Amino acid sequence: MCTLTVVTSNDTYLMAMNRDEKITRDAGLPPEVHEFDGTRAIYPGDGDGGTWFATNECGIALALLNWNDITLGGIAANTRSRGRVIPALIDSRSLSDLRVVFGVSSFQGMMPFRLVGVFPLEQEIWEWRWDSTQLESQVHLWESRHWFSSSLSDERAESLRGVACRTAHHEPDAGSVPWLRRLHASHAGGPGPFSLCVHREDVKTLSYTEALVTSRSVRMGHFRGSPCTEGPTDPIEIEIERAACPNLAVADLGSSAI
Repeated sequence: MCTLTVVTSNDTYLMAMNRDEKITRDAGLPPEVHEFDGTRAIYPGDGDGGTWFATNECGIALALLNWNDITLGGIAANTRSRGRVIPALIDSRSLSDLRVVFGVSSFQGMMPFRLVGVFPLEQEIWEWRWDSTQLESQVHLWESRHWFSSSLSDERAESLRGVACRTAHHEPDAGSVPWLRRLHASHAGGPGPFSLCVHREDVKTLSYTEALVTSRSVRMGHFRGSPCTEGPTDPIEIEIERAACPNLAVADLGSSAI
């Protein structure tokens, strides 16, 4: 149950995500820097070692959404947390590295999910879908996009929230950080179950996380609580580490910023 936005611009991008959960769940832990065998990554935590949103020092970002509009296969699911997916992958230093890890990974026992990966060097956005039995992938162009998830209906969330997003793209500062924060705090068509900032009797947006990735650094900001009422915590920033990412060492990504 989430809304994810990616805003691309040449070799840089913005990525933001609302985490919508039952109000009985905790808002989670604020972002921290994590070390993975020489690769650093930034992500918030779910309190159980998992996460839904992460970026690493090679400029790669991953975000995970529940996939609700899918019929479960004939296997036991919900025995393993989907929150473990990103920590197992975020130490990848390139798209090819990540695809190798995917090739030897097992997601058996996990409920369906959609995993979105942003790869600035390749200027590609990948989407993997796990339906509880099979994993499929799709490559998207380097263009701004939105993804929507709701336990009530992914399709209806995409339809209703999509209208609000298309309308917002006509605003003068569309694509900026202030615009992105307003969008994810929006109650257009609500507030209610299908507004971008979710308000249901038992579910609401528990946090908002954003990442700004340029050729020089990765910066993550976080709102611990509904973005319509809470302000940001202090952001965390790490430099893009070319020595740790061989593909970046020979690439000139420029120095433009969003």
